[in-house]
Amino acid sequence: MRIFYFASLKENLKTSHDEMIFDSPVKISTIKNELVQKYGEQYFPKNILCAVNHEIASEDTLVNDIDEVAFFPPVTGG
Repeated sequence: MRIFYFASLKENLKTSHDEMIFDSPVKISTIKNELVQKYGEQYFPKNILCAVNHEIASEDTLVNDIDEVAFFPPVTGG
């Protein structure tokens, strides 16, 4: 499964994506936990946003190997 990173998350991790292998299907929360172990919790806080196949997803969303998963920091504006 390919995991994509955007905005400051991409810059902080110094990569735009990762390849991960899971027994499908898995919840986003499982993927996030693996990423926290790899990179640290500071990069994947509770308010980080996730999309699956270009649609906002929750931590309970199930994904398969063919799905595209993306993480990006919350957007702020003024």
